[in-house]
Amino acid sequence: MRSGKSLLLLVLVAAGLGGYIFFVEMKRDPAADTATAREKVFTFAPGSIQAVQITNANAATTHVVRQDTTWNITAPDASEADIVEISTLISSIESLELTRVVSEAPGTAAAFGLEPARITIEFTVTGETAPRRLLIGNKTPTGGDLYARVDSSQRVFLIGGFLEDTFNKTPFDLREKSVLKFARDDADSLTIDGGATQLAFAKSGGEWRLTAPVSARADFATADGIIGRLFQARMAGLISPDGTYNLKDYGLAKPRMVVTIGSGSSQAALAIGANEGDANVYARDLSRPMIFTVEKTLLDELRKSPDDMRLKELFVFRSFSATTFDITSAGTTYTFSKKKGEGDNTPDVWSMTAPTARTADITKMTDLLTTTSNLRAESFVRSAFPSGDPVSITVRFGEGENAKIESVTLRKFGDTVHATRQGEPGAAVVSTIDFDRVMALLKEITRI
Repeated sequence: MRSGKSLLLLVLVAAGLGGYIFFVEMKRDPAADTATAREKVFTFAPGSIQAVQITNANAATTHVVRQDTTWNITAPDASEADIVEISTLISSIESLELTRVVSEAPGTAAAFGLEPARITIEFTVTGETAPRRLLIGNKTPTGGDLYARVDSSQRVFLIGGFLEDTFNKTPFDLREKSVLKFARDDADSLTIDGGATQLAFAKSGGEWRLTAPVSARADFATADGIIGRLFQARMAGLISPDGTYNLKDYGLAKPRMVVTIGSGSSQAALAIGANEGDANVYARDLSRPMIFTVEKTLLDELRKSPDDMRLKELFVFRSFSATTFDITSAGTTYTFSKKKGEGDNTPDVWSMTAPTARTADITKMTDLLTTTSNLRAESFVRSAFPSGDPVSITVRFGEGENAKIESVTLRKFGDTVHATRQGEPGAAVVSTIDFDRVMALLKEITRI
């Protein structure tokens, strides 16, 4: 009978304390909490934390240790730590302030979610053998703060509720989640093997070139974008620290895609397997045994055809960089050259030097150069038309040692225009409207 009364008494005390928390917190003026300087929860020299252990709200424990200038997870399994997550965590511990003291010595801390604590942060500081502990409980009824205390004191105080996400970390949250590790700026080769199709690229002189299945100029932005996407790719989830014994279960025994990035003599390769639900796919870095997931959008972005990867612009020159412009049509070659203006305020002068000599209308000449330089492939075909009057364009551009020459031949057959460029396979299908515009401008300039 006595034990029943004791239990009832504890229940009433807990209920009373809960009621106090609710009504006092709801009625308190938030402005009063910011009227005075806040007290720091811990005092120690910045940068002196050597190890941190988090036990989150789901009782998952992660132990992280500093090794020189890096942080590594030692439990539940060994891995490199995410430097951004760890830096945020350490900074939050070092700068942690209490918002307000709730009670210096409550009879019980259970109603605050502190017996036992919902979240525990344990850390060691240089020169100290005993760890320090921050115990975090429930949110206040308003949700703006968290109840907390340190294990060396009975005092219950409040810390900012926004710190919930900072301290309530899982082992996966704290681990380094890069899908592949390679030197981003040193990448000089890329292979995308999709089973039936393989694309290969090589970078030289700052330019990407498609080397398989054809040799052609690659679109720099597209190729470099893939490199950047892989460099920034992060795991969506960790499936197994070592899944090499059952790769078939994840579709990785025969991956549907393998992407390999070369940086000098080193390589990094990502294998992508079966779907995990609708949003993610299984994957692994071939240099590590772990199986993880990545967003399915990564696979979608890597599914490229050779045409997707080829440079669509027929010409590299721009209207302002051209110095000579030759165009041959119907057996006649028209040659134009530019004389640079003297001084900043003197415009350049374009002249036709063959088949006759005359000054060209600068507005129309600029329009011709711009329209020609903007010609681009809408698609590609294996070979150009074998017939049709050819229109050959050769442009010299740049100055001095940087001067370059490029040539393109176009043929119109019916309503379709094909263009071929020296050193490029097959032919580009070009807008008929743009081609006709080039020819019309040539006619206006030469007064044919």
